[in-house]
Amino acid sequence: MSVGSKEEEGSDLSSLSSEENPNKEVRSVAVVKHATVHFSPSFSWLQRNTNLNVPPSNWLRRSSNLEQNIHDFTWHRGHSEFSSIQMANNSPEMTGEVDVISNSKNIKKLLKMPFDNRSHVSLMVHRIGKTLLLDEFDIHKHLLRREQNDWKWLRDFYYDYVAKNMQMKCVPKKNKSRDKLQNRNMYSKFLYHSIVDAENQTLPSSFAVQQEDQGFEFLTPKNIAEDSGDFHREILWTFEDIQMLIGTDLPIFGSKKYPCVSLRLRDMRTPINVLTGLDYWLDNLMCNVPEVAMCFHMNGIVQKYELIKTEEIPNMQDSVFDPQLVTDIARNILSFLKANATKEGHTYWLYKGVDDDVVKLYDLTALCAEDTGDTHSNPFTAPLGMLLYRVARNMRQTSGRKKAATIRTLLENCLILLDEEKHSQICTSACYLLSDLFVPDSSLNDDWSEPSSSDESDDDTEDSSSQTETEDEDKHPNAEMTVEVQSLCFRSDVYNHGNCSTSAPLVPPFIQDIKQRCGLAINHLSKGLVTLERDFTLQIRKNKNIIEEQVQCNSAEAIPLRYEPLQKSAPPHNEEDPALHEMEHLQLAESELSSSWHRLSKVLLLRKAAITFYSLAKNNFSIKKFGCSLRYIKSALMCFAGTHVLLPVKANENKNKELLMRLLGLAGDVRFSLIQNGCTIEEVIQELSDNSIEETYIVDSVNRELEKFDYEWIFKVTADMEKNLECCCQCYHKAISICQSLHTNIKYDTSLSLQKRLGNMKNELGVWYMNQAQKSLQSDDGPFPTKKMDYLIEKSMGCFDNGISIFEKTSDLANQALLHSNIGRLMRLTAQSHTQNSVDKENPEFTSLEREYYIKAIDCYLKALSILKPKGKYTEIEEAICWELSTTYFNMAVLLQDHAPLSISSKNQIEKEVADYMNKSLKYCDTETTSASQPMCLFRAGTVNHRLASLYHSAYRNETSEQRKRYLKQLSESHYKKSAKYFMSVDCNLELLRVQLEQVALQEFYLTSKLYIKSPNDSVIHTAKSLYAQSLKMTTIKSSGELDLTKLLIKRWTYILSVLDEVRTFYQKTLLHEPG
Repeated sequence: MSVGSKEEEGSDLSSLSSEENPNKEVRSVAVVKHATVHFSPSFSWLQRNTNLNVPPSNWLRRSSNLEQNIHDFTWHRGHSEFSSIQMANNSPEMTGEVDVISNSKNIKKLLKMPFDNRSHVSLMVHRIGKTLLLDEFDIHKHLLRREQNDWKWLRDFYYDYVAKNMQMKCVPKKNKSRDKLQNRNMYSKFLYHSIVDAENQTLPSSFAVQQEDQGFEFLTPKNIAEDSGDFHREILWTFEDIQMLIGTDLPIFGSKKYPCVSLRLRDMRTPINVLTGLDYWLDNLMCNVPEVAMCFHMNGIVQKYELIKTEEIPNMQDSVFDPQLVTDIARNILSFLKANATKEGHTYWLYKGVDDDVVKLYDLTALCAEDTGDTHSNPFTAPLGMLLYRVARNMRQTSGRKKAATIRTLLENCLILLDEEKHSQICTSACYLLSDLFVPDSSLNDDWSEPSSSDESDDDTEDSSSQTETEDEDKHPNAEMTVEVQSLCFRSDVYNHGNCSTSAPLVPPFIQDIKQRCGLAINHLSKGLVTLERDFTLQIRKNKNIIEEQVQCNSAEAIPLRYEPLQKSAPPHNEEDPALHEMEHLQLAESELSSSWHRLSKVLLLRKAAITFYSLAKNNFSIKKFGCSLRYIKSALMCFAGTHVLLPVKANENKNKELLMRLLGLAGDVRFSLIQNGCTIEEVIQELSDNSIEETYIVDSVNRELEKFDYEWIFKVTADMEKNLECCCQCYHKAISICQSLHTNIKYDTSLSLQKRLGNMKNELGVWYMNQAQKSLQSDDGPFPTKKMDYLIEKSMGCFDNGISIFEKTSDLANQALLHSNIGRLMRLTAQSHTQNSVDKENPEFTSLEREYYIKAIDCYLKALSILKPKGKYTEIEEAICWELSTTYFNMAVLLQDHAPLSISSKNQIEKEVADYMNKSLKYCDTETTSASQPMCLFRAGTVNHRLASLYHSAYRNETSEQRKRYLKQLSESHYKKSAKYFMSVDCNLELLRVQLEQVALQEFYLTSKLYIKSPNDSVIHTAKSLYAQSLKMTTIKSSGELDLTKLLIKRWTYILSVLDEVRTFYQKTLLHEPG
């Protein structure tokens, strides 16, 4: 046998030293968890012939903890019927972890059962996780001596199934015979005699047990004692591989020579039997006492002392037993109970009658529900339910979300066991904790903290556990689960190590799907609100049911009917009161009858509902269900508004302001998505009203608190695009202002994101105003720009400027460049409005206003490109801006060329300006890069070169200087060639034909300008070849425009042939060797 000790909570057990047996037959370690006496008081060895019949002077005195301990132990102080539940309350961190929690007497009774066939066992068994809670059940007290109506269902069951042959069997009562009482009195006097005078010892008057964190102090039930413990010692006892939390009152003594012993009084005429030896041995093991000092007396006269080591007790004469057999019995009993008492929250009855060969286990919860239809009539239900609540809350505090599945199971069973009307505060809190499990506050940051699969041993035991549970459900509630007493002595019959030590009831895996988790959270929150409001209504009615003293009425006056509006919310809340989950149990007990907890509890529930609705809104937004997302946002904002009405101080906390900020930001996203995806108003209105029953109840509960809803403007769906976009901007504005007032680490990143979204929305609104201005230009009558158009352009410019300032703050270069580009487009639109005015005139000319706005547009595009330096980082944006800049230069050049302002500028100056703009257009037209826009760039390059060639062609015709003419002709031919190359690369045959015809015209003019031809002309020959090749391509032309050009081509071709015929004689060889 190995006996070890450990000190906890400041307990002084230095004298309880460990003793080791070289054989190490049984491993036993005891650790004191809670104690009122943690020392081994000195004791005196009584002199021989000391008369124990004479009481000492301190007999029955209870002035010290030690004397109280001796009094309680010897006079068998009655412990609570819920002692194991109370022990579990004292150590919630161990509940669910150890194998057994019980009184040491119950453990000894079970272990001695196979040694005494006449033993009687009656224990109530409860299960929490892998822990069994055992409490003695006195049949005489609860069934045979109570009134007939008390526990009728259990009394009937007892008579019908358990005690069918009561005339042959009896239920033993507590032994209160004279001899028993005399022996108890003598043992009490002996222990009091053995105490050294207490006045000469420095004994602590009380022991302050170290308390747990007040944030999770348990709400003490009314039917559980409010003192710190029911036992003088609560010990964590490890017996081989079994862990038990046991309560004991065994006094422990010590001296300098014998630092730790237990004292026993024996009559020399009565031999020690196995049951007595086993009792002494187990007591010493449980309390880690290495020796027992046995005082032998004769008729109360002390004869001698005998000191026996604990490991030698099993070998005492007339009391020989095998310690290993005891461990097998313990394992087998535990295995039997764990294999059959599988349902958490159920009350089982372990029963063995006198001379019975079997031990029976009954499920009383199922029996009670079947016979009475009310599980709450079981007196163990409420204490057990409150224990489940405390264990779950303690587990949540210590383990976080690592044991979420277990915590969920505990809380769900708690709600099943507790009566919502009698324990409304606990049920409301349990509902809140369940909702917090499914939707934690961290979900705001998309951190759902999924429990790992290794949290519970679900995967490994799911099949076997499921099978066991199914079998249990198939059993009749009255079915007996039995085991033979003698079979408990054999390891191979019952014991299974896996089931004994580590198995726990099946814990369903924690739900991973966000939508399902949010749905379950909404259900629990709705249930919590129902419970809270029902209790609040009852409290209000109780307060109003006061009999008022009747006042004598005046027959000449009407009796006033003092109508008052129904109270809409809970009574005023004291802001200094701690939260429900932060109160100590005494505070909660005192406030249980008050209604102050209703307000704060409702705030907690509504805030969690807001977070849950926000998560649902995000989930629906991600799958493009924008109408549903908007509905959840509305519900979330209503819940938040409710918390603000109930507790304004709480609503202004950072975490709540952050929630509001996220809701407003998401609302802006959803409203914009509704616009982008073209959702109809009818669809959105339908989805806004499509609430579930639970959602509707939560919303109705909030409406009872609100006089007005400050965020109703968000949900006014309209077909007006301007109002929709402005609503989005307003959402982002409010979210940003809230974000800037926060004092959290997420402030910068979140603010940056919101500002970018606001900037994008300003851009969208500016583009919408610009498009409306474009429509106005196309549909309205002049002169332009009209007042409407001026208004739209001004609004558009304001939005773009606001967007640029926002993106400058966020250092977003790409969006800055895009907004400058949009301003450039807006300037072009303004220029076009002025062009429209000039086109309607008889001789239209390019005006200074047009030039001004085109120059502004060019400046905007150039600024956008300068922002994006160095090149290559924003390739696509750069390409788009370059294209717009090229288009601006091209349009400006075309207007100058087609509507030349000859009234204010010379022709040469205009031609030079047109050429300059055309070349700049070519500069920003990228024809080399392969992209989707390359064909457009090639066509634009062909068009620009064609216009430049035509420009130089026209100048060539009007030029008189031969040198200047040659230069202009070269430029014209060069641009014609480039234009033809570009048009040919994109298969624009019609444009190519026009270019070729103009080339022919250029050559015609050149030939006609010569009086005679003296030498071969390569240019004429090349043009002839090109026209001939092009004429072959035009044989499939079908359009009327192209047919006209074909006729013109044939005509020009005839002329060229006539010219070539004149020089045929001189160049016959050249033509014979070339095609055609």
